[in-house]
Amino acid sequence: MKQHARVVIIGGGVLGAGLLYFLTKEGWNDIVLVEKGELTSGSTWHAAGLIPHFIGGLSMAKLHREGPALYKTLEAETGQATGWHGCGAIRLALTDAEVDWFHYVKGILDTVGSECHLISPDEIRKLHPLLVVDDVKMGFFTPNDGHTDPASATNAMAAGARMGGAEIYRHTRVTGTRLLDSGEWEVVTDKGSIVCQHVVNAAGSFAKQVGEWVGLD
Repeated sequence: MKQHARVVIIGGGVLGAGLLYFLTKEGWNDIVLVEKGELTSGSTWHAAGLIPHFIGGLSMAKLHREGPALYKTLEAETGQATGWHGCGAIRLALTDAEVDWFHYVKGILDTVGSECHLISPDEIRKLHPLLVVDDVKMGFFTPNDGHTDPASATNAMAAGARMGGAEIYRHTRVTGTRLLDSGEWEVVTDKGSIVCQHVVNAAGSFAKQVGEWVGLD
């Protein structure tokens, strides 16, 4: 295990592995991820893997737009399957308030360039004949929605990060962090310490405990 790094990421779930992957894409290769068990053995293992576009915030809409594009190309890049399945999605508005919300969200998605359509009950029937839409006022159709296997997608990003020069230490438990006089951080593990410029808390359900090491609650 190396003793110095630019970044240490604590946690080997989809967020930790994803950040590791994208940092290598930005040219950062002196970076490591530390995971106490196997990759995806924590919060990510329980995730459903849904990849939607429907969201009412501009920043999150931009992020949601990138997911399907990533999972479609990641397997070809790394040789690791992601489990991506594009199926589209229809959301149903049963009240006038929900119709207003659909119009608002469409404005957000149009702004970021994510394909979406406001559709009538008749159009819903054509797309999904088994749905009963007698009380439905409007549908919101996002044809590029899909789902992926969280474990496979995480391992694909981990593979891509390794290809970019990052290192991953599995079965390595972080036991504490300490701010040094130099302004750097010491990340203490059961296999030695790593001194780094930046520490990322991607510990999932253990994030609160990691935060407490630096006085965050």
